[in-house]
Amino acid sequence: MSIAIDIRNVSVTLKGKEILKNINFSLEEGKFLGIVGPNGGGKTTLMKIILGLIPPTSGSVAVFGSPPEALLHGNGIFGYLPQHQNIDPNFPSTALGIVLMGRFRKAGFLRWPGKRDREIALECMSMMGIEGVRDMQYSQLSGGQQQRVSIARTLAGEPKILILDEPSTGIDVVGQEDFYHLLKGLQRKMHLTILMVSHDIGTVTTYVDEISCLNINLYYHGNPLGALTDKVTTSLYGKNFDLLMHTDVCDKCERLRP
Repeated sequence: MSIAIDIRNVSVTLKGKEILKNINFSLEEGKFLGIVGPNGGGKTTLMKIILGLIPPTSGSVAVFGSPPEALLHGNGIFGYLPQHQNIDPNFPSTALGIVLMGRFRKAGFLRWPGKRDREIALECMSMMGIEGVRDMQYSQLSGGQQQRVSIARTLAGEPKILILDEPSTGIDVVGQEDFYHLLKGLQRKMHLTILMVSHDIGTVTTYVDEISCLNINLYYHGNPLGALTDKVTTSLYGKNFDLLMHTDVCDKCERLRP
Protein backbone atom coordinates (compact mmCIF):
# COMPACT_ATOMS: atom_id res chain seq x y z
CA MET A 1 0.00 0.00 0.00
CA SER A 2 1.35 3.44 -0.94
CA ILE A 3 2.14 6.25 1.46
CA ALA A 4 -0.41 9.04 1.13
CA ILE A 5 1.24 11.56 3.45
CA ASP A 6 4.83 11.68 4.65
CA ILE A 7 5.93 14.41 7.09
CA ARG A 8 9.60 14.76 7.99
CA ASN A 9 11.04 17.08 10.66
CA VAL A 10 8.39 19.73 10.12
CA SER A 11 8.56 22.84 12.29
CA VAL A 12 6.57 26.06 11.99
CA THR A 13 7.29 29.43 13.56
CA LEU A 14 4.88 32.31 12.94
CA LYS A 15 5.57 35.84 14.14
CA GLY A 16 8.27 34.53 16.44
CA LYS A 17 5.99 31.92 18.04
CA GLU A 18 6.68 28.21 17.71
CA ILE A 19 3.52 26.52 16.43
CA LEU A 20 4.87 23.07 15.52
CA LYS A 21 8.15 21.45 16.50
CA ASN A 22 9.90 18.62 14.65
CA ILE A 23 6.81 16.68 13.54
CA ASN A 24 7.37 13.26 11.98
CA PHE A 25 4.81 10.71 10.80
CA SER A 26 3.53 8.95 7.69
CA LEU A 27 0.07 7.71 6.75
CA GLU A 28 -0.79 4.93 4.32
CA GLU A 29 -3.38 5.43 1.63
CA GLY A 30 -6.89 4.44 2.73
CA LYS A 31 -6.30 4.99 6.45
CA PHE A 32 -8.41 7.11 8.83
CA LEU A 33 -6.26 9.37 11.03
CA GLY A 34 -7.56 11.34 14.00
CA ILE A 35 -5.54 14.37 15.11
CA VAL A 36 -6.28 15.45 18.68
CA GLY A 37 -4.95 18.04 21.07
CA PRO A 38 -5.84 21.29 22.85
CA ASN A 39 -6.73 24.62 21.28
CA GLY A 40 -3.60 26.35 20.07
CA GLY A 41 -1.73 23.06 19.78
CA GLY A 42 -1.07 23.42 16.04
CA LYS A 43 -3.70 21.05 14.61
CA THR A 44 -5.17 23.44 12.04
CA THR A 45 -1.70 24.67 11.09
CA LEU A 46 -0.65 21.07 10.40
CA MET A 47 -3.70 20.61 8.15
CA LYS A 48 -2.84 23.74 6.17
CA ILE A 49 0.74 22.54 5.70
CA ILE A 50 -0.48 19.19 4.38
CA LEU A 51 -2.81 21.06 2.01
CA GLY A 52 0.03 23.24 0.78
CA LEU A 53 -1.68 26.42 1.98
CA ILE A 54 1.29 27.48 4.12
CA PRO A 55 4.92 26.34 3.94
CA PRO A 56 6.75 24.83 6.92
CA THR A 57 9.59 26.83 8.40
CA SER A 58 11.71 23.71 8.13
CA GLY A 59 11.26 20.08 7.14
CA SER A 60 9.35 18.52 4.27
CA VAL A 61 5.89 17.23 3.37
CA ALA A 62 5.06 14.81 0.56
CA VAL A 63 1.57 13.85 -0.60
CA PHE A 64 1.67 10.74 -2.79
CA GLY A 65 5.34 11.59 -3.28
CA SER A 66 4.83 15.20 -4.40
CA PRO A 67 5.03 18.55 -2.59
CA PRO A 68 1.45 19.48 -1.55
CA GLU A 69 1.61 22.94 -3.13
CA ALA A 70 2.11 21.22 -6.50
CA LEU A 71 -1.20 19.39 -6.02
CA LEU A 72 -3.29 22.22 -4.60
CA HIS A 73 -4.55 23.41 -7.99
CA GLY A 74 -4.54 19.96 -9.55
CA ASN A 75 -7.38 17.63 -10.29
CA GLY A 76 -8.90 17.08 -6.88
CA ILE A 77 -6.44 15.20 -4.67
CA PHE A 78 -7.76 17.03 -1.62
CA GLY A 79 -11.22 17.50 -0.22
CA TYR A 80 -11.08 20.03 2.61
CA LEU A 81 -13.77 21.00 5.09
CA PRO A 82 -12.49 23.85 7.28
CA GLN A 83 -13.71 24.44 10.81
CA HIS A 84 -15.53 27.61 9.77
CA GLN A 85 -17.66 27.12 6.68
CA ASN A 86 -17.45 29.54 3.77
CA ILE A 87 -21.09 29.02 2.78
CA ASP A 88 -23.50 31.78 3.77
CA PRO A 89 -26.33 29.96 5.62
CA ASN A 90 -28.80 32.23 3.80
CA PHE A 91 -27.32 31.59 0.35
CA PRO A 92 -30.26 31.25 -2.08
CA SER A 93 -29.64 27.73 -3.35
CA THR A 94 -31.05 24.26 -2.91
CA ALA A 95 -29.04 21.62 -1.09
CA LEU A 96 -28.34 19.94 -4.43
CA GLY A 97 -27.11 23.23 -5.87
CA ILE A 98 -24.58 23.54 -3.05
CA VAL A 99 -23.33 19.97 -3.58
CA LEU A 100 -22.98 20.58 -7.33
CA MET A 101 -20.51 23.36 -6.52
CA GLY A 102 -18.11 20.58 -5.56
CA ARG A 103 -18.01 19.52 -9.22
CA PHE A 104 -16.59 22.82 -10.46
CA ARG A 105 -12.97 21.72 -10.21
CA LYS A 106 -13.72 18.60 -12.23
CA ALA A 107 -16.19 20.14 -14.68
CA GLY A 108 -14.59 23.58 -14.98
CA PHE A 109 -15.90 26.84 -13.54
CA LEU A 110 -17.20 28.06 -16.88
CA ARG A 111 -19.17 24.89 -17.71
CA TRP A 112 -22.66 24.22 -16.43
CA PRO A 113 -22.76 20.87 -14.55
CA GLY A 114 -24.00 18.07 -16.78
CA LYS A 115 -25.89 14.84 -16.25
CA ARG A 116 -22.87 12.96 -14.90
CA ASP A 117 -22.08 15.79 -12.47
CA ARG A 118 -25.65 15.68 -11.17
CA GLU A 119 -25.50 11.88 -10.79
CA ILE A 120 -22.30 12.13 -8.73
CA ALA A 121 -23.75 14.93 -6.59
CA LEU A 122 -26.88 12.91 -5.87
CA GLU A 123 -24.79 9.83 -5.08
CA CYS A 124 -22.77 11.84 -2.57
CA MET A 125 -25.96 13.15 -0.97
CA SER A 126 -27.24 9.59 -0.73
CA MET A 127 -24.04 8.47 0.99
CA MET A 128 -24.48 11.30 3.49
CA GLY A 129 -28.11 10.36 4.08
CA ILE A 130 -29.51 13.66 2.81
CA GLU A 131 -30.95 12.75 -0.58
CA GLY A 132 -34.40 13.60 0.81
CA VAL A 133 -33.54 17.30 1.23
CA ARG A 134 -32.00 17.83 -2.21
CA ASP A 135 -34.69 20.31 -3.32
CA MET A 136 -34.90 22.19 -0.01
CA GLN A 137 -33.35 25.61 0.35
CA TYR A 138 -30.00 25.41 2.10
CA SER A 139 -31.13 28.09 4.56
CA GLN A 140 -34.03 25.87 5.70
CA LEU A 141 -31.81 22.95 6.71
CA SER A 142 -30.75 22.17 10.26
CA GLY A 143 -27.15 22.70 11.31
CA GLY A 144 -26.46 18.97 11.07
CA GLN A 145 -28.01 18.79 7.59
CA GLN A 146 -25.97 21.77 6.44
CA GLN A 147 -22.83 20.04 7.71
CA ARG A 148 -23.67 16.91 5.72
CA VAL A 149 -24.38 19.00 2.62
CA SER A 150 -20.94 20.59 3.01
CA ILE A 151 -19.27 17.19 3.21
CA ALA A 152 -21.28 15.92 0.23
CA ARG A 153 -20.06 18.97 -1.70
CA THR A 154 -16.48 18.07 -0.77
CA LEU A 155 -16.97 14.43 -1.78
CA ALA A 156 -18.48 15.47 -5.12
CA GLY A 157 -15.00 16.58 -6.17
CA GLU A 158 -13.91 12.91 -5.93
CA PRO A 159 -10.92 13.55 -3.65
CA LYS A 160 -8.35 10.95 -2.67
CA ILE A 161 -7.71 12.62 0.69
CA LEU A 162 -10.52 14.05 2.82
CA ILE A 163 -9.42 16.58 5.46
CA LEU A 164 -11.94 17.59 8.13
CA ASP A 165 -11.25 20.25 10.77
CA GLU A 166 -13.56 19.74 13.77
CA PRO A 167 -16.45 18.45 11.62
CA SER A 168 -18.70 17.44 14.54
CA THR A 169 -18.71 20.85 16.26
CA GLY A 170 -22.27 21.74 17.26
CA ILE A 171 -23.57 18.17 16.91
CA ASP A 172 -24.87 16.41 20.03
CA VAL A 173 -23.19 13.25 21.37
CA VAL A 174 -25.59 10.83 19.66
CA GLY A 175 -25.27 12.78 16.43
CA GLN A 176 -21.48 12.71 16.70
CA GLU A 177 -21.39 8.93 16.95
CA ASP A 178 -23.68 8.59 13.94
CA PHE A 179 -21.45 11.03 12.09
CA TYR A 180 -18.28 9.06 12.88
CA HIS A 181 -19.99 5.85 11.75
CA LEU A 182 -20.85 7.60 8.50
CA LEU A 183 -17.24 8.69 7.95
CA LYS A 184 -16.04 5.15 8.58
CA GLY A 185 -18.44 3.89 5.94
CA LEU A 186 -17.20 6.51 3.46
CA GLN A 187 -13.62 5.46 4.12
CA ARG A 188 -14.39 1.86 3.23
CA LYS A 189 -16.73 2.51 0.30
CA MET A 190 -14.59 5.15 -1.43
CA HIS A 191 -11.17 3.96 -0.22
CA LEU A 192 -10.63 7.46 1.15
CA THR A 193 -7.67 8.59 3.17
CA ILE A 194 -9.23 10.67 5.95
CA LEU A 195 -7.60 13.14 8.33
CA MET A 196 -9.91 14.50 11.00
CA VAL A 197 -9.07 17.10 13.63
CA SER A 198 -11.05 16.58 16.82
CA HIS A 199 -11.07 17.51 20.51
CA ASP A 200 -13.01 14.34 21.29
CA ILE A 201 -10.16 11.93 22.09
CA GLY A 202 -12.44 9.65 24.11
CA THR A 203 -14.84 8.91 21.25
CA VAL A 204 -12.69 9.30 18.17
CA THR A 205 -10.40 6.44 19.22
CA THR A 206 -13.25 4.03 18.49
CA TYR A 207 -13.40 4.95 14.81
CA VAL A 208 -9.95 5.92 13.54
CA ASP A 209 -7.18 3.56 12.41
CA GLU A 210 -4.40 5.77 13.78
CA ILE A 211 -4.21 8.79 16.03
CA SER A 212 -1.79 11.70 16.35
CA CYS A 213 -1.62 13.56 19.66
CA LEU A 214 -0.41 17.08 19.01
CA ASN A 215 0.43 20.00 21.26
CA ILE A 216 3.22 21.82 19.38
CA ASN A 217 5.16 18.54 19.73
CA LEU A 218 3.83 15.22 18.47
CA TYR A 219 3.51 13.24 21.70
CA TYR A 220 2.09 10.09 20.17
CA HIS A 221 1.27 8.61 16.77
CA GLY A 222 -0.03 5.10 16.24
CA ASN A 223 -2.72 2.71 17.49
CA PRO A 224 -5.63 4.71 18.92
CA LEU A 225 -5.65 2.93 22.28
CA GLY A 226 -2.06 3.99 22.88
CA ALA A 227 -3.26 7.60 23.06
CA LEU A 228 -5.33 6.92 26.17
CA THR A 229 -2.51 6.48 28.67
CA ASP A 230 -2.03 8.95 31.50
CA LYS A 231 1.34 9.98 30.06
CA VAL A 232 -0.10 11.03 26.70
CA THR A 233 -3.26 12.73 27.98
CA THR A 234 -1.28 14.66 30.61
CA SER A 235 1.18 15.85 27.95
CA LEU A 236 -1.71 17.09 25.86
CA TYR A 237 -4.18 18.50 28.36
CA GLY A 238 -2.48 18.66 31.76
CA LYS A 239 -3.22 16.69 34.92
CA ASN A 240 -6.77 17.94 35.49
CA PHE A 241 -8.26 16.11 32.53
CA ASP A 242 -11.36 13.92 32.64
CA LEU A 243 -11.62 11.30 29.91
CA LEU A 244 -15.14 10.45 28.75
CA MET A 245 -15.37 7.48 26.44
CA HIS A 246 -17.20 4.32 25.43
CA THR A 247 -17.14 1.45 27.93
CA ASP A 248 -15.73 -1.08 25.45
CA VAL A 249 -12.78 1.17 24.67
CA CYS A 250 -12.27 2.00 28.34
CA ASP A 251 -12.05 -1.71 29.27
CA LYS A 252 -9.26 -2.19 26.71
CA CYS A 253 -7.61 1.04 27.75
CA GLU A 254 -7.27 0.03 31.40
CA ARG A 255 -4.77 -2.63 30.41
CA LEU A 256 -2.59 0.04 28.81
CA ARG A 257 -2.47 2.38 31.79
CA PRO A 258 0.73 2.30 33.91
